[in-house]
Parts: sequence; structure tokens; C-alpha cells
Amino acid sequence: MKKGYEFQTLVMAHSVDDVQVKYILNNKDATKSEQESIKSIFFEIVKKNNLDSNTFKLKVGDSDDGPDW
Repeated sequence: MKKGYEFQTLVMAHSVDDVQVKYILNNKDATKSEQESIKSIFFEIVKKNNLDSNTFKLKVGDSDDGPDW
């Protein structure tokens, strides 16, 4: 949010080793550049919290994409 993104988050936790996260952007199009920026931010937070990045599968879309996994 500090970077200007307004979003919704969907999370599906199948197990402690398999967590799917989807960010749905409300105020920007999910261009390739925006997707990469958000993925970078997300995995930086994962690393700072000493979590295993392999646990997470991350998707980024815009409000037109819906919650498809």
C-alpha cells in the first residue's frame, strides 16, 4: 500500500508447504511490469520474515481477472 497499490488478497492454504496467494489490483492494470514489481515486494517480505519462498505460489491480476487459480 505504501507503494501506491490498492488491492484485494485471496489466499488458499492447502498445507504449511503449499500456499497460493493472489493479489487483485484495484487501481492499476496488471501489466507485466506491475506484476514483477508486486512479486518483488511480496518475496522481499517473505524473506524478511524468514519464510520459505518455495511455500508460496503468487499470482497478480487486475479486477477483471477474477479469483481464478
